[in-house]
Amino acid sequence: MQAGLSTKNAPSIWVVAPHFLLAPVSFLMASLYLLFHYGALLGYHISAPVLTVLHLMILGWVTMIIFGALYQLIPVVMEVKLFSETLAYITLTGLVSGLFFLITAFMGYEFQLTNNFIIGGSLIIGAVLVFTINTLVTALKSDKKNMSKLYIVSSAIYLLLTVMMGLFIVLNLKYAWLTKAHTELLETHVVIGLVGWFLMLVIGVAATLMPMFLIVHKIREDYLKWGFYLINAGVIIIFTITFINQVPEFIRVVAYLMILSGLVLFLLFNYDVFSHRMRKKLDIGMKLSAIALVLLLLSVISFVLVYFGNNVLGLGVGRIEIIAGILLVYGFFTGLILGQTYKTLPFIIWLFHYQKLVGKQKTPLPADLYSDRLATIHMYSFVISLLLFMAGLLFTVKLLLILAAVAMVFTSIVYGINVYRMIFHKKQIIK
Repeated sequence: MQAGLSTKNAPSIWVVAPHFLLAPVSFLMASLYLLFHYGALLGYHISAPVLTVLHLMILGWVTMIIFGALYQLIPVVMEVKLFSETLAYITLTGLVSGLFFLITAFMGYEFQLTNNFIIGGSLIIGAVLVFTINTLVTALKSDKKNMSKLYIVSSAIYLLLTVMMGLFIVLNLKYAWLTKAHTELLETHVVIGLVGWFLMLVIGVAATLMPMFLIVHKIREDYLKWGFYLINAGVIIIFTITFINQVPEFIRVVAYLMILSGLVLFLLFNYDVFSHRMRKKLDIGMKLSAIALVLLLLSVISFVLVYFGNNVLGLGVGRIEIIAGILLVYGFFTGLILGQTYKTLPFIIWLFHYQKLVGKQKTPLPADLYSDRLATIHMYSFVISLLLFMAGLLFTVKLLLILAAVAMVFTSIVYGINVYRMIFHKKQIIK
């Protein structure tokens, strides 16, 4: 069934591979930075170190690798060639250069507008605009109609809105166009980015890949359909009330309940897929993906607890927000990427080297291109890291946070070694 990733519409491997080469570097940088600034996790959740790590993870790790994967997956989901490979290279260049300026600005962040913010934000908005155009034009060329396509197209629009909102927030610090609390604007920025962009995209891709990899022929489209309506409605309401004064609090609560309901439907969809799978034994990629879904459930629970406040739970200011963020970004998003890398990248590299030799000569299998042992090792270090993070944050133990950061650095290094091993694989012919 993995052959489903193979398509005559697939782009050049050199469009996909650079994203998988650069993203692990950002993952490592974020984890190293967190190791040296672990104390920030025990303070308020909006601080220079936290924002630095968050944007390294969100833009440099998650978004970059998602872009690379999407260039391979969009032709599969939409059954059409990518509109422009040149635009894909332009997007990558803008994203990397913009991230450099943005991270430099966040490292010395003092809630002031700087040139690095303007340059970095502008470059990233440009890159995302190009990506959105590339995605939307590709979608317009496709006659394929399914929920995956709808989720992916919507997520691309939310991504553009996310980066524009981010730059607006920074500019608003100086020009005060909107007299709203800075934290409320940041909350909207986070909702649009994490829910509108990432979760919508993840659901769209998972709707195609999960049944494909687990061999499920009949899926619950109704879960995906109602989840789409609920999540979109929630995000749109949160965005809209940001620009309206004196909005009753219950409207915000209703919006979050809509988003929560949509996420529950996504989890039910995955539960249904796992329950009806024909492929009972899970490989390392699907084990990591399953762990990621559990972490999504935990992050949803933690975000619900945010509403009740840290004081009720006897924790410091901003602590639940930090826990929820780590479970979502370092947990769910990272776990899913770690897992799906082993379901997509080996096959992409294998196609490049061996597709023309099928039926003519004996070749390695896609799974032979990476070390299952290394993948298993970083799966355990990944889980251990998150357990240590949770324990350190809940009980305020600095040593546990240091060990957690070390374990995540180790995870990023081992994962990176496996990825580089795949990309720089040398063609082998088995005699």
